[in-house]
Parts: sequence; C-alpha cells; structure tokens
Amino acid sequence: MQQAEQGDADTAPGSCLRMMLEALPSPVLLIDRADRIVEVNQAFCALAGKDRAYWLSTPITAYLAPGQAARFAAEHAQVFATGEDLETEEVIDGHDGAIRHVVTRRRRVVFDGAPLVLTILTDITPLRAAEAHIRHLAYHDTLTDLPNRAALNERLAAALVDCPQAPPALLLIDLYQFKDINDAFGDCVGDALLRAFAYRLASAARGPDRVARTGGDSFAVLVDDCSDAAGAEAACRRMLALADTPFAGPAGAVALGVSIGCAWAEPGLCADELHRRAEFALYEAKRQPANAFCLYDAALAAEVQARRTLTAELRTALAAGDQFDVHYQPVIDAGGHRVVGVEALVRWHHPQHGMVPPARFIPIAEASGLIVPLGDWVLDRAVAMMVRFPAIALAVNLSPIQLRSPGIDARILAILARHGMDPRQLQLEVTESTMLAMDAGVEAALARLREAGVQLVLDDFGTGYSSLSHLHKLAVDRVKIDQSFVHDLGRSQDARAIIQAVLGIGQALGIGVTAEGVEDETQQLFLRSFGCHEYQGYLFSRPLPAIEAVAFLETHMERAAA
Repeated sequence: MQQAEQGDADTAPGSCLRMMLEALPSPVLLIDRADRIVEVNQAFCALAGKDRAYWLSTPITAYLAPGQAARFAAEHAQVFATGEDLETEEVIDGHDGAIRHVVTRRRRVVFDGAPLVLTILTDITPLRAAEAHIRHLAYHDTLTDLPNRAALNERLAAALVDCPQAPPALLLIDLYQFKDINDAFGDCVGDALLRAFAYRLASAARGPDRVARTGGDSFAVLVDDCSDAAGAEAACRRMLALADTPFAGPAGAVALGVSIGCAWAEPGLCADELHRRAEFALYEAKRQPANAFCLYDAALAAEVQARRTLTAELRTALAAGDQFDVHYQPVIDAGGHRVVGVEALVRWHHPQHGMVPPARFIPIAEASGLIVPLGDWVLDRAVAMMVRFPAIALAVNLSPIQLRSPGIDARILAILARHGMDPRQLQLEVTESTMLAMDAGVEAALARLREAGVQLVLDDFGTGYSSLSHLHKLAVDRVKIDQSFVHDLGRSQDARAIIQAVLGIGQALGIGVTAEGVEDETQQLFLRSFGCHEYQGYLFSRPLPAIEAVAFLETHMERAAA
C-alpha cells in the first residue's frame, strides 16, 4: 500500500510538471497574477544565481531593477488580460554582474484551475555581442579607430537634414605621395604616421565623429555651418596647417603633405552629389604640389552639365528601347563547379559613346527616377531569358527608388506570371543602406513578395550595417559579402575579420552566404575554408551577353547531368 502511494506521488501532476520543466534547457518560470513564482526550473536558477526554494518565496520583480520590474509586471498583466502570447527582448543584470540580453516569451496557461503565465527566457547575449562586433568592424577603421566611409555617409546624411540652418562642408583629404614614404620607411612607420595624422585630424575637427578614414591614405572631415567659399577656405587652411609640423619617425622628422578637395551643401543637394563635388575638387588639388586645396566652383560645373546631358540621353534611350542589353554573371556553388544562379546586370550601348559604364549611368537613373522603368525592363528581359532554366536562380538588384515606387510588388509578380516563372526562382538583391531606410510600405511590399515565394538577398553586406533584427524580421534568404572585402583578402585584417564574422553569423542563423568579386583560387580556398556557400566573380566567368550566357549555362547543365 505504501509503495502504491509513493508511486502515485511520483506521478502526481506537480511532479510531472517539474520533470518536464527540468528537461527544458531554457530558463522557464510559471508566474501567478501577483507576480509570484509558482514553479521554476534549474536553468533559471543557474541564470539568476539563487536556488528554487528562494524563488518560490520571492516575487520575480524582486530580481529586477525598478524600471525593469515595472515593465515586467505590466507585460505579465497584459498577457493575463488579453490571453495573447507576448514576445519581448529584455536587458537584465545577471547574478554575476554581467549584462544579458534575453528574449522573453509569455503565454497564459491554466494549471490546477489557476491562470498562470508560462515564461520562457532565451539568452541571446552572444548574438547581440556578435552584432556589436560586426557593427564596430563595419563602421570603424582598425588602424586609426576612426569612423570609416559608411559611418561618414550616415553622419553626412544626418547633417544634410539640418541644411540650410547649418549647411555642412565636406573635405576630402589625401596624403601627398604617401606611398613613397611608406616604401622608404616600411609599413610599420607608415601605419604610425597614419595614426598620428588621424589623431591631429580628429583634434582639429572637434571630435572623431566628424572625421573618417576612407581609404589607405585618404581621410574626410565634415565641417558644420559652412555655407560659402570663405568658410570652406578657412576650414581647408585649418586642415592644411596639420601638416606644418613634421611627424616623428625612427630616422628623424618626417614631413607629410596633403591635398584637399572641398564642397559645401546647398538646399536640396544629396549626400552623393556633395561627395561627388568634393571628389572633383580633390582631383584638381592633387594635380598641384603638396599642401594644396581646391574648392568646388563653376569651373567644375562642366561635369554636372555632362550628367544632365547623360540624363536626357538616358531618357531617350529608354523610350527607344534598343540601346540596352542584359548581361548575366554566373553564381557557382561551394564546390566551384555547378552553376546555381546568375545575376542580371544592365548594359547601355550608347550610339555615340559606345558602352557606358553602369557606375556612370545607374546613379543618374536613380537620381532622375528613370531607374523604375529601367528596372522593370531589366526584370522582364531577364525573366524571359531565364525561365528556360528553372533550376538556376535569377538575381536582380533593386534600388531604394524602385522599392519605394508604388505597386513594385504587383509589377514584379505580374512579370513573373506573364512569362510563367516560379517566384521561387527569383532573388531580389537589396543593399544594407536600403534595408536600414525601409518604411512600413516597403516592408509590406517585400513581405508580399516573400509570401509569393520570391527570395530576398542582402547585397554588399559589410559596407554598412544591417541589424540582425532586420534579417529575422524580413526572413532574409541570403547575404552577399561585398567584393571589396574579398579583394582585400590577404592584405587587410579588417577584410578577413569581417568575412569570418559574416560567415559565422550566416551559419548560426541558417542564412546562405555568397561572396562577390572572387578573382583567384586563393580567395576561393579561403572562403571555402570558412564555409562560404556560393561564389561569384571573374575566376568563374565575367558577365555574359544573353547568347553567351545561354551557351555557358547549357554547357554546365550537360556536364552536371553527365
């Protein structure tokens, strides 16, 4: 009889519940309406640093700071009141003093007739640390710890919002003949000089957030409230003075010369155009001896006029419809042999000037809005060509202007339906900066496309920063590592670190990774060793016209079938 009673106790509902909770690896609690813990598993006790007996006699809010406790109680009250599940992210202090990021999932349940909230905690601290690490790598230069080009672009975009109240000026600075100094004294001395110059630059620019290292010996400075040539010239002279005092070197003082190009904002001027104007000015300054600067003025406006002319010619070409073509660059699998996709790339055959580089006319198309009809044309042409290869993915780039155009999702799905392509064959490539600037309308359009089966690819990953929360929210299918990092493999620790971090995060989240710009076998071997899934670059094929692309794909399909 006693044995039977003992057996009944072992199988009592409370014991079964405890056994089930202890089997779960995540911290789990059952909490009543008074925020008292009814049951808790060992995983939570280990996280919180107290045993089960303590928690069964202590409200959960006693563990939290006042602000956290109030929010925690309000969230529990919401679940009790609505009966709806709730998922939130919390930042809590662990018993060891460490800050932890946890995702808290709550559900109202009934146990022994009493309503309770089942609370499950998932520690995502390593994920958030990885995000912070990638963000720092993506936004900072390792050698000087200055912001990089991506950070500068964000700062510049923010400054332009305040124009004309405080119009900014952009100074681009190159060290004059720095390569000769680096070759003469070695990389160690060269790096030390770069760090020393960066320190002077940050001090003169009123803080490092206004300075960036944009290249090997290239820097940029953002100067606030500089609305005319006089203010811009004064800023340039302050920066030139930084080179007046020689820098200490192992064999004595080393003199650095600088070249500066400057442009200042005007109402309605975008960040890209301001940067372009400063680059024109820098080009002119570099034609002069050391310690020279040049301001953007009417003498450089010829380039602006040339862009306007090209815009008109682009509009005419779109209306004619016979000057554009689509080339296709294959994407190869991890083994380096099987074609798994192609990227569609537009080409413009100008009747007078010949082939116009995409880097020349695509920004003009975006600035003028012509990228919308051009993008639709490219997608239609590419789908018509690739529908005959249903096993090979078709990747097409989408610019921010295209994404914000009304009915983008309907137009894409209509093109697919017209040609009979399975939406799952299409990949839409969107850059990091575009994802960061997405509004609710763009997110809804992408969600409808993904619901139909279209895949979303995060393009040029690493040149900016895209929070991993965006990857989760949008269910990104693939990430493309920017070709600049692949190009710098073997020469840049930054590039190696960023690629390793992105591949690691991709593996952790189950997201495929494609490396762009693979040009030699050394790059491919490095990428393969860290688990890269796909490659794209001249090592495998240049972008091919449609006829050559068809022959290339058919040949590879025959080899794969053999």
